[in-house]
Amino acid sequence: MPDQKPARFVKYGIIGCGAITERYIDVFENLNTACVTAVADSDLVKSKSMAQRFNCQAFKNYHTLLANQDIDAVIIATPSGLHAQMAIDALNAGKHAVVEKPMAMTLEQADAMIYAAQKAKRILTTVLNNRFLPATILLKKTIDQGAMGRIISGSTCVNWYRPQEYYNEAAWRGTRLMDGGVLLNQAIHHIDLLLYYLGEVKHLQAYRATLGHDIEVEDTAAAIVQFKNSAIGTINATTCAYPKNLEETLTIIGEKGCVVLGGPKLNSIRAWQVDEISPNDVLEVPKWYGHYKVIENVSLAIIEQREPLIKSEDGKKALELIWRIMANSQLTKDVSNGL
Repeated sequence: MPDQKPARFVKYGIIGCGAITERYIDVFENLNTACVTAVADSDLVKSKSMAQRFNCQAFKNYHTLLANQDIDAVIIATPSGLHAQMAIDALNAGKHAVVEKPMAMTLEQADAMIYAAQKAKRILTTVLNNRFLPATILLKKTIDQGAMGRIISGSTCVNWYRPQEYYNEAAWRGTRLMDGGVLLNQAIHHIDLLLYYLGEVKHLQAYRATLGHDIEVEDTAAAIVQFKNSAIGTINATTCAYPKNLEETLTIIGEKGCVVLGGPKLNSIRAWQVDEISPNDVLEVPKWYGHYKVIENVSLAIIEQREPLIKSEDGKKALELIWRIMANSQLTKDVSNGL
């Protein structure tokens, strides 16, 4: 973490004061490159409560926050279906935009966001925080250096649990327009990493179903994919792993080595069978660390007037694959459970 303040300090506004914004409290307590100047939420009680914790201004209307000329960048931490329009509004107001996952709900929305960023000459990035973890960074380095040889297979498994109460406590959860399902809302980080490591997908076969909840979208999905480099893999995701989150894993198999990442946020080494590179220097980090590294990187990019590591098009890639999975599968429901 940086010890000295840079010549310039980036001032952020945060739109949305829900659960994910709690993580940013730790992020900004540890940053020497940025601070939070204002927060906004349609629930003014939430906004004022969060503003006290950040020691900043509170607004009910996010347009009022965007009108603040003292704000350089905006973090959008609202329900998924609101991301696109809020990001476009922020970019049109001359702010850099950092958007929680997913970047948008549709590819058309993502394209409109990218166009707005190009027109405004501002940064647009998605919070793909798992890319910044020590274990995932080491795996990327190992693959890129050729230490695993030709990659043969890449798979990810997200076995999480969300009770029906989770979906019931917020009206947007479990809906097509605002949530999108287990792929868009839970597994998108893991899908992003698969694409980050193995590149684009050539062919796929997929299945989606609503099996354990009364919601509009899938709570369970599986896909078999063939990448353009000929590697074959699988994507498995569910929010039905009763009674609590079971695991999240990412497996890469190469002709000269195999790696399995798991644990909270994929920062634990479950298996490391690569002769050329040792995983001994992988550090345990707090759960907010990935978000910290995202904001640190974006802040330095703003200060130094360069692109961040996660560019606007990066957020679209996982979204594009998820839409291909949806287009190649029919959502089914378990009638025997009355869903």
